[in-house]
Amino acid sequence: MPVEEVVKVSRNYQVTIPAKVRQKFQIKEGDLVKVIYDENEGVVKIQVLKS
Repeated sequence: MPVEEVVKVSRNYQVTIPAKVRQKFQIKEGDLVKVIYDENEGVVKIQVLKS
């Protein structure tokens, strides 16, 4: 089942990753994520980069 939330873009063009998503993917402060625009689907995706 997909986890989705609506978030608002801030004045500095920032978005907050919602708590449900952070918890599901165990994203912590300082982790790196890659932002990808998928032209085929017309969506922006976030990939968590773990070392």
